[in-house]
Formats: sequence, C-alpha cells, structure tokens
Amino acid sequence: MGLVYLFSLVVGLGILLVQIVSGGKGDADGGDGHDAGEGGGKDLAKDVSGKALATTSAGTGASDLVAFFLSLRFWVFTLLGFGMSGSLLHFFALAGPVVIFVLAAGSGLSSGLFAQLAFRFVAQGSASTSADVNHAGGSVGRVLVPVGKDKVGKIRIVLKGQSVDLLARSDGEDIARGDHVLVEDVEGDVARVSRRPSELA
Repeated sequence: MGLVYLFSLVVGLGILLVQIVSGGKGDADGGDGHDAGEGGGKDLAKDVSGKALATTSAGTGASDLVAFFLSLRFWVFTLLGFGMSGSLLHFFALAGPVVIFVLAAGSGLSSGLFAQLAFRFVAQGSASTSADVNHAGGSVGRVLVPVGKDKVGKIRIVLKGQSVDLLARSDGEDIARGDHVLVEDVEGDVARVSRRPSELA
C-alpha cells in the first residue's frame, strides 16, 4: 500500500503544479455545474406549471452535486490528502494497514471537500463584490491616489460594511489625496467621480 500512497501523492502534486503553471485554465472546478445552474434558471423562467418548476429545480440541484464531486480540484486535493497522510502513517509505521487506509481515505475526502467549499466561498464572495461595485453609483468615498480627467487614481468607498478600493477618474478638476468624492458611475473597472457636494458633508 505504500506505493499506492506515494503514487497518489505524486499524481496530486503533479496535477496541482500543472494547474498552477497553466494558470488554472484546465481546471474543471464544477464549471459545468454553474452553467447548468444558469441554464436551469432560464428554464425556470420559461416554465409556467408548478410541477415543471419543481422538476427543473431538482435537476439543477442534482447536476450541481454531481459537478461538485466530479471537479478536478476536488480529486486533486483528495489525492494529496490521501497520499500525504497515508505515506506518513505507512512509512513511519504509526498504525496497522487497515487503520492507515481508513485514516488516509478520511483525510483525503476531508481535504477535497474543504478545498472545494473554500474555493466556492471565495468565488462567490468575489462575484458578490463585483456586482456590488457595479451599483456603487451615489456612494461617497475618499481619495487614496489623486484623480483627474486624464489621471486615473484610486478611491476607497464602503459597500455593505466593507471597504472597497476602486480605480477612479474625474470629468473635470484634479482631486487631491484625502478629499472626499461622490461616485457618479462605474464604467468597467474605473469609477467616474466628482468632488463631494457640500450638502453631503
């Protein structure tokens, strides 16, 4: 079994290194599940009967679950956890073969589940922040790096209790660091700002 643990560890590390070098382009992190979820949403909007609605919802949930466990990321971290814990326990003879296998399998599955859930949580948080930024118009912020018509600077605003830094430019005068601004609109990744009106001071 020692070779099995070592093989799992090497394969897991190899795939992880390939993913890092390639920038994660080949990562199948449940993307099919997300697509299915979006497609399911469109089907729900078209369906009229409650029965069809319930069926589509169940199908979407099942596809998300399948995508979760078929994710490359899940299996990479499962292999890493299984291989690393199994190798350490086996080569240091810390337990019997059956106990080592059970502990290694549990460690591998736990690692895969934790990694998959952690990455999903981070991805959802990033998507939520991006969506919030697109609705930042009307927010008041403070200039961190001076902004101007031809000068892209940086401002800090508060969205849902969290500080968010945005690239910004103004349509007119230069606005110095420390001054307060009003976000007029967000175009792409850059906020269009103006000096904060006195009535908002």
